[in-house]
Amino acid sequence: MADPIDCREARERLQDYLKQELTPTLAVEVRIHLERCRSCFSHSRFEERFLAMLEERARRETCPGEVRERILRALRAEAERG
Repeated sequence: MADPIDCREARERLQDYLKQELTPTLAVEVRIHLERCRSCFSHSRFEERFLAMLEERARRETCPGEVRERILRALRAEAERG
């Protein structure tokens, strides 16, 4: 295994780690760092909760009906032209 990653690198990769978008090797490196570094672990817990809150909020929010209708009309018009 390569040299362990430092705090800067762990934080740079944190969003991708939380979204499970890292290669398996990089995910293991970040996880190991988070297990060993109290500061980065605390930061990752905050980020994890923040992402969960955003996802929950996005599920509850919907596009206003008027905006949705304008978008659908525009898409239909484009499809008819194409």
